[in-house]
Amino acid sequence: MKKYVTVIVILIIVILAHIFFISPLISSKPEEGAQTIMKPVEPVRETYRTASENPNFGKFFDYRKAVWGNKLSVKGSKQAHSGILVDLDTHKVLWAKNPRAGVAIASMTKMMTLLLAFEALDKRSDLDLDTPIKVSPGAAGMGGSQVYLDVKETHPFGELLKTMAIKSANDSAYLVAEYLGGNSMAHFITAMNKRAYKLRMPNTNFVNVHGLTSDDKTNSTSSPEGLAILAEHLLQYPLLIKWTSTKHAYFRPEGSKSCQFLTNTNSSLLKCPGIDGIKTGYTKAAGYCVTASCLRGGKRLVAVVTGFKYGKNRRAFVDKLFDWGYKQALEIENLAKKK
Repeated sequence: MKKYVTVIVILIIVILAHIFFISPLISSKPEEGAQTIMKPVEPVRETYRTASENPNFGKFFDYRKAVWGNKLSVKGSKQAHSGILVDLDTHKVLWAKNPRAGVAIASMTKMMTLLLAFEALDKRSDLDLDTPIKVSPGAAGMGGSQVYLDVKETHPFGELLKTMAIKSANDSAYLVAEYLGGNSMAHFITAMNKRAYKLRMPNTNFVNVHGLTSDDKTNSTSSPEGLAILAEHLLQYPLLIKWTSTKHAYFRPEGSKSCQFLTNTNSSLLKCPGIDGIKTGYTKAAGYCVTASCLRGGKRLVAVVTGFKYGKNRRAFVDKLFDWGYKQALEIENLAKKK
């Protein structure tokens, strides 16, 4: 009797195992001749970033060899409220004046807007330079430097970025931020400040995406050191630097009534050899300011100056500052070799 009970128990176990374990495994296999569904392979997309080969990329700046404040032997340093000159190859600061002071930065604010835009191009599969962006009422209503966007228009994403880089177009900056922020300007500005925090930009706070003084009389602020850090990351995008070094360009089809001839706001492009960007700015609160990059003999320097009363004085100082900076960088390198 016990044998029969044992046999019955075994049969029950076998039946239950077949129902709960074996059958599901069999049924999950594809039928004969059926195609196995595979996860689609992401297409290879154009990359807009150049990976930095500089081992110092992203490291803190070294102030040990810096000339400070008005001790600089370059005419015009007293007119600058703050500034910095950095050798990006070595991360050594060559000159500094209030380098971590938070000051109004005017249109240099667009540097962060552009960085987030290019990072979005890297990350988002639904976005490229040809993505059509319809002009919104908010963008069309912007003032200051602009390309006079109209709500009836639609423009490629890349063309909007180009007008920001060359013309410093406030309306394009607004439209780009609005689009990337999912129609929420507050969301995009929050992203700007989070990115600044991650980059460890001292005394930085963005209140808008373009740099105009806001309705509540507040301004986007940062420091020369913070903007130099931001510049280093923007320099990883060759297409952006191509635009920031472009002296003239057209926006909208050439020959059309709405075609606009763009002139780069960075007048140093015409005067100083090697300068290829990045962003100028002016408001009453910020004065004339600039974040400028220069490449000579394979060496990259970045200068940030703020607070000039006149644009021509800002330009003249920056041009001479780069001439001094390359000599200073060479002296520092020669001294290091002798040790």
